[in-house]
Amino acid sequence: MRCVRNTPACVVSLLVFTLQALCIPDDLVQSSGHVMGKVTFHQKEGNSTYLRDAGALAANIPTMVSFKLSDHQPHLRTARFMYTWDLGNGNVIVGPEPILHCHYASSGSYKFRLGVGANITRTVRLTGLYSMNLVVLDAITSIELRGPLSYSVNQSSSLSFLIAGSLPAWLCWRVLPNCRSYGPVSCKLVRLYDRQFKLNHTFKFVGPHCLDLSAQNNISELQASYNIYVQKNPVSLLIFVLPCASLIIATIIFITVSVCRPQQEPFKSKAKGEAMTYLSFADTEVQTKKTGAPDGPASAIISERKEDALQPQIY
Repeated sequence: MRCVRNTPACVVSLLVFTLQALCIPDDLVQSSGHVMGKVTFHQKEGNSTYLRDAGALAANIPTMVSFKLSDHQPHLRTARFMYTWDLGNGNVIVGPEPILHCHYASSGSYKFRLGVGANITRTVRLTGLYSMNLVVLDAITSIELRGPLSYSVNQSSSLSFLIAGSLPAWLCWRVLPNCRSYGPVSCKLVRLYDRQFKLNHTFKFVGPHCLDLSAQNNISELQASYNIYVQKNPVSLLIFVLPCASLIIATIIFITVSVCRPQQEPFKSKAKGEAMTYLSFADTEVQTKKTGAPDGPASAIISERKEDALQPQIY
């Protein structure tokens, strides 16, 4: 069959070819059609707009889907286009605009389809069908440390974290003593398949520390930092305090005994003297009765003994 120039049959035969979907890194797969173009996804977070070119989208984020015509034939410039957007979540939107604003409310896997129709003339209509498998993920919104902010030095400590977002994800962490880095400090990378992550670490220095963390999945990245204080081990501190306390108590007891002991000796001497005096009176009275001496005051007998004791003896 020969193509006659400037006839509708020639135009149609020239436009018929296999349409490949264009996307980065993999192009959208076109099942059939004659309209060549490219479908792209953009999402806006705050003041930043991200190109989602890997088939992954973030949930609950404003999304813009656009179709850009790559066939610049003159007859397509005046064609009337109609787009049918099937988001795969039950929503189907039909309209003449090549741009659609939407969002996915929940994470999951969705089959996206786009039907493109171009009316060249009343009798000629070109179509194209694009489809793509989308994975909608929850963005990482928080890295929460569940536990105390104070730990002991030279002791194995367990720190528990809760990551909010879709998994799997990568977590990179590092510890900076005194919150200072005197050079490039690399972080330790961990692959997360669970929202809870336990970090076992032994702090080598006493004082403030900075714990820096960075979590990332296919559609988001979040950084967090915690100030941690490392103190001396309470057990070693107790071992040091107990001997000192014992020494102080022993010193106090020694001083107390030394001060109180001289005050007790006079009382003992006085009591001993009174006991001896009492015995002297008793002995005197017994001796008086034995010798048959006339009754008399005890003071006289005692005085006589004292005078005899005071008289010198000459040999």
